[in-house]
Amino acid sequence: EMLANHRERQAEIKRLLGGGYHDDGWIFSDQTIHTIEITLPPDSVTALDAMPFAFARGDFVFDGLAVPEVGVRLRGKIGSFRTLAGKPKFKIEFGELVPGQRFYGLDALSLNNEVVDCSYLKEPLAYRVFALAGVPAERTGFARVSVNGADYGLYVIVETPDARWLKRSYPDPKGTFYDGKYIWFGGNNYQLLDFGNGVDDQFQLEEGTDVGHTDLYALSGAVLSSFGSAQFGQTLAPLLDWSEYHRELAAEQWVGHNDGYALNTNNYRVYFNPADGKAQIVPWDFDYGFLHDSDWGMSWASPLGRLAKGCFLDPQCSADHKAAVKALLDAGSFDQAREQTDLLDRLLSSDGNEDPDVTTLRSLLFFMAPRKESGPKSGDGKPHGGK
Repeated sequence: EMLANHRERQAEIKRLLGGGYHDDGWIFSDQTIHTIEITLPPDSVTALDAMPFAFARGDFVFDGLAVPEVGVRLRGKIGSFRTLAGKPKFKIEFGELVPGQRFYGLDALSLNNEVVDCSYLKEPLAYRVFALAGVPAERTGFARVSVNGADYGLYVIVETPDARWLKRSYPDPKGTFYDGKYIWFGGNNYQLLDFGNGVDDQFQLEEGTDVGHTDLYALSGAVLSSFGSAQFGQTLAPLLDWSEYHRELAAEQWVGHNDGYALNTNNYRVYFNPADGKAQIVPWDFDYGFLHDSDWGMSWASPLGRLAKGCFLDPQCSADHKAAVKALLDAGSFDQAREQTDLLDRLLSSDGNEDPDVTTLRSLLFFMAPRKESGPKSGDGKPHGGK
């Protein structure tokens, strides 16, 4: 009966908004700031206080469209985690309690609190830069969120990378898809994940058939056998989509993704394309984007991620990467990114209660602008950005 009622609601949503069940583009819009209402019964509040990363029962309303009986949990780790007493990140899982329930075809939505980004622009702009670079990237939107009637302020809506996202992003979406974000044990105890570090079995399989991490073991083995040599790129070529990774790495450098894979082996996923078995790196979470490497005591000349560092130590791979950087900048991506920034700024400035920080906005544009002229460096001892 609950599923039948849900189908009736989906039909009503389709009639109200004039979109199909799978037409979700309006959710990830740069034309409007949505309204999200989350209602949590007392037992769910208690449960989330005790176990914030476990789903609790809640009701969800998006621009007046109700989806009752959803799973709600908190998100975030050392930098951005907040409890319900603060301004937490949320994940909404539509089918957690009602099997098969979706919202415009979406399994879930991620709501980011942006507590470390007063501009609310870093994530939306960064994902757009990756898309401009030809890297599969999540879509974003904006919403004002309330919980049990309390105003929690402005949030960034981020598309959750799942089976639906894979289908939209890849010709063959049936490959294995792993989460490479660090494992948090509480406090300041955590484990970063990288290839060739003996932690392959710690990558969480999110989509695809469980192959016992054999694809990750193979990639790590190739990294270990050739790291630091001039054969690194050639050795990994059957296992890693280098053309895609050069674009992904160039975009990481351009947006100053200090907490990404290359510099910090964090905030990424790995997709193995079943067509050729090659791995592709998928970026995630740009709270700490648009920073200079030196801000965190790091250097793009010697990144932590073994795929990036091994490439920079291989003359041919390093040359191929520089060519990819040049192609990205020559394609006019800066002008397109600036247009996107101006568009997002106008949208957020129309929200009278919580305008973005103008100083941060100008900093984002200043940060990106030098890359139009010189671009990120790699493997030559010079950081990629100019102050």
